[in-house]
Amino acid sequence: MLFTRRNKKGITFIELLIVTAILGVVSLAIYAVFNNGLKVWEKINKPLAEEDINIFFEKWAGDLRNCLKSSGIVFAGDGNRLAVPTLVNSAGLNKKTIGSAVYSYDEQAKVLNRQERDISQIYNKEEGRPAQVLKNIGFLKFDYYYYDAEKKAYLWKDECSSSLMPLAVRVELGYDDQSKNGKFTKIVNIPISA
Repeated sequence: MLFTRRNKKGITFIELLIVTAILGVVSLAIYAVFNNGLKVWEKINKPLAEEDINIFFEKWAGDLRNCLKSSGIVFAGDGNRLAVPTLVNSAGLNKKTIGSAVYSYDEQAKVLNRQERDISQIYNKEEGRPAQVLKNIGFLKFDYYYYDAEKKAYLWKDECSSSLMPLAVRVELGYDDQSKNGKFTKIVNIPISA
């Protein structure tokens, strides 16, 4: 019996089409997995406005709750700025000490900054380094709660009286981002005010 050998040096056109189709499907699946992974990573790493605002409220409330009366450091404020004598981190002492935390709103940049100085920086008239606390702020307003003895009523005022510490402080801020807008309000009682 005579066997003839076929010469298989190449591939057929149908085999080539099948391999190309399989490579296309595998490539499409790999692209879809990487694309979905990238979308999940971007969503996880996207900063959330509500988180940043809640972190600011906690830090701000902590500064007001730790507020203290000091002859060298005054409690002062108006609608866009608030200076609180409180406990701050001292770079020189490497621990918390008496100082001042100043919150100021920059309307042009739409950011809220926090600057802290310890007692030695205040007396040496050194400036603390401002840190950006919030960005994309459409508006911000501080109000101060006092008892008016003449009117015998509790009132919210736009400015802080230099002689009396307020009973509470309210902050209203509007978040203004391309994707979200919102208005937030927080009131914090000051424990040492009387």
